Amino acid sequence: MAIKLNILKTAPSNEGILYKDFNLEMKLGSPNSNELFKDDLLADIVTDNNLDAIRNSLVNLIMTSPGQKILTPQFGISFGDLLFLPVSRDRGEVIAQTMLNAIRRFETRVDVINFDITANIELQQYDVNIVYNVPEFNYNSITLRGNLNKTGFYV
Repeated sequence: MAIKLNILKTAPSNEGILYKDFNLEMKLGSPNSNELFKDDLLADIVTDNNLDAIRNSLVNLIMTSPGQKILTPQFGISFGDLLFLPVSRDRGEVIAQTMLNAIRRFETRVDVINFDITANIELQQYDVNIVYNVPEFNYNSITLRGNLNKTGFYV
């Protein structure tokens, strides 16, 4: 009886992938190997490509405070005490301008088309709606919606 091993199979191609980032849920994928005993191999973390990677970058920018990234200490958004004060429309405008400035500074791959932040006083959070496009991929618009409060940004 013959044993068939596909160990000479070519690796998956990265053609068409310009940007790659970890999936924010940190899911484990399947091993990229066809070797014998592949169940014993460690699985790699699932990655997001192109538009999803850029979306992850925007979420990371909003969730990161300056100084948290050791090699890029300026990266992130400083909300100061604004998120710990009662939610108001005026504070929402300041937060929106702060976020928009940070996106323009750190995420140059996107063009922001519309940025809307609404103060939700009942829930003590800000509803964030960012509409952007990525010129490299010729998409009309992509929307990122989330809620921002004193515990973080939730998509």
